[in-house]
Amino acid sequence: MLIIIDKRIPEEAKSELKQLGILAEVECTNSVYPSISGHPDIFIFQHQHQLIISPQLNKEVVEALDDNSINYSVGESIIGKSYPSTTAYNISANAGLFIGCAKYADPKIIREAQGKKWIESPQAYARCNSLILNQDNIITSEITVHKSHYNSLYINTKEIVLPGHKYGFIGGCMGINNRCLYVLGNLDRHSQGNEIRSYCKKSGYTIKELYNGPLLDAGGIFFVE
Repeated sequence: MLIIIDKRIPEEAKSELKQLGILAEVECTNSVYPSISGHPDIFIFQHQHQLIISPQLNKEVVEALDDNSINYSVGESIIGKSYPSTTAYNISANAGLFIGCAKYADPKIIREAQGKKWIESPQAYARCNSLILNQDNIITSEITVHKSHYNSLYINTKEIVLPGHKYGFIGGCMGINNRCLYVLGNLDRHSQGNEIRSYCKKSGYTIKELYNGPLLDAGGIFFVE
């Protein structure tokens, strides 16, 4: 298994993830502004185990995809340095459900979503904001998405760390593998930690907290095979 992460996540989290698979680290580049320049969800769209990647994804990760025979295609959109041109691949998808801003999404992703349910995300950083557990369950920090889905869990952003900003988003703290939710941080450090635990348990998911610190938005964790 290949696990794609921001190179800057804590070493404790890396050590935990190394027990599950091979790490591929997104390097900081000058393609976008520094705080998100190593975030996987800026450069990679994932629908189950299929990826659409930005042409600007660093070569080390692309080589890791090739070396591990990961199914991917290169998108058509070039990421710009500022919002909204940073959001072309920042789409959340799982179980036939897509969350994104169609106006800015890469054309290949729009084609991939045809025939699937689409929830519009006006904020456009959809994968940052929302993680789809399954078609019935979404954890989100975007109020529009929360109101659009009957059984979502809304999370306050104010207690999520994103260096360089006042706060981050909940989707960027998380990744899913084999019905386990992996979290960058300790849920006890967020006032809704117990709500997240209860929601995941009811949804049939276990939780693994990867380091003992505040919830960290690092562009998500992408598990691919």
